[in-house]
Amino acid sequence: MKKGFEIVEYDSGEGGTLYSIRFEGESINELDKFLLNKDLKRRADFRKVSARLLQMVDYEGFKLESFEHDGSKMDSVVKLKYGGIRLFCLRWGNTLLIAGGGGIKSTQKTQQNPVHDEIVKNLQMIEKLLEKRKKTKEIDICYDDGKISGNLNFTTGDTL
Repeated sequence: MKKGFEIVEYDSGEGGTLYSIRFEGESINELDKFLLNKDLKRRADFRKVSARLLQMVDYEGFKLESFEHDGSKMDSVVKLKYGGIRLFCLRWGNTLLIAGGGGIKSTQKTQQNPVHDEIVKNLQMIEKLLEKRKKTKEIDICYDDGKISGNLNFTTGDTL
């Protein structure tokens, strides 16, 4: 990942807090890019994905059974999927979800789709940078409501 980014709060409710990622030089975050994608909006399952996200934020939280793991065994990368639609996220417990982008499934495995593979790799790197800041207490996470406080701006100079 060669860009800086910031983690931005997208929505919060009784179920938890939903965040997204806004990359340096971009005016729109990754979740909005996903939700505003015209190709995705034409698909029958699109409304199910957006409605499900709202339901999780407002009531249910981000329970593990709502997602499928899609990274390595050592990370928190998951995908929310309906039909051929995929939204890749970092799931940190039942109250915190960081949406990273997605699209239409076009291959058998995520790694075979260059766009989806890049999203997953970016999420893995973002998780490592967040973990580093958590250890140094630059950020704090309240798992009761999923709120993250502290320095959520990352530059290209941030290293593991």
